[in-house]
Amino acid sequence: MMPIQGKIVLTKKSNDAVLIGEVLIDKIYDKKSKFFENIMGGSTANISVNLKFLGQNPKFVGTVGNDSFGVDILKKLNDSGLDTKYISISENLTSVVEINKSEGSPIPKFFRSSDNQIYFTKELESLIKNSKILHFSYWPLSVEPSKSTIMQSIEVAKKNNVVIGFDPNYHIDLDPLDGLSIGEILKIIGKVDIIKPSLDDSMRIFGKGLSPKEYIQKYLDLGCSLVIMTLGDKGLIASYKGEVVEMESLAKTVVDTTGAGDAFWGGFYTGIITNESIYDSLRLGLLCSAYNLKEVGAYNYFPSLEDMKKELKIGE
Repeated sequence: MMPIQGKIVLTKKSNDAVLIGEVLIDKIYDKKSKFFENIMGGSTANISVNLKFLGQNPKFVGTVGNDSFGVDILKKLNDSGLDTKYISISENLTSVVEINKSEGSPIPKFFRSSDNQIYFTKELESLIKNSKILHFSYWPLSVEPSKSTIMQSIEVAKKNNVVIGFDPNYHIDLDPLDGLSIGEILKIIGKVDIIKPSLDDSMRIFGKGLSPKEYIQKYLDLGCSLVIMTLGDKGLIASYKGEVVEMESLAKTVVDTTGAGDAFWGGFYTGIITNESIYDSLRLGLLCSAYNLKEVGAYNYFPSLEDMKKELKIGE
């Protein structure tokens, strides 16, 4: 059996995943109608909701502002069934990202405030120890105090056999002063098990001029076990234990690209958590992404996990 047809073995824990990071408001601008739509966003929050909808047990750790946006976010997360116990309320404003609706990569403008107010506590340490997966993105690493929180969380995960997933959605304009240097980012990449960079992320981290497979090798050389490079409408390339697989996108309709990567993470992690192969977990991620692309924003629903596995003929 080829490595990518194998499975990622997760330690038996009470929580399927703990996700630490951003929850915010996406103000999505449609050039045609000249209309702003306010939608709950933030990569780690989106993935948490996706996992919950797909029947898994995630724990999300983040911060909202003490304002109407914060109230709306907490209500939506509660309505989704997600446990909001670990979401703090800051006196700062809820963070906002303005996005131009498009079929290509969204062009964001960042208005950050409360999202980085995440602190390492004994409660968080216990959450990580009792979770199968730790997930975070570049966002909380880009500014203190959440930067130090993620660094400490990585060490706890490493000591407790927790699989670490990282979305290196790196933007220098998130916060170039407090954020990680490229050297620090490379060290963190070397500590994670699963990474899902886009081609744009890779060019920002390693510089331009390499092919997707050459970028993938960079991540592998740093120590990552599984590298999943997303290529937009061209699908993805993944590499695990020397095997490389290319998969086409399953999207037939593209209305808005916001949250497509988060939908992929939700489907992929669900596959891993439910003991599917890496290959079938990647397919499940692509299918979730395809469903997300049919709607505006990142806060969308999928068919049931059972129906999606039937659609992909997983387990037959």
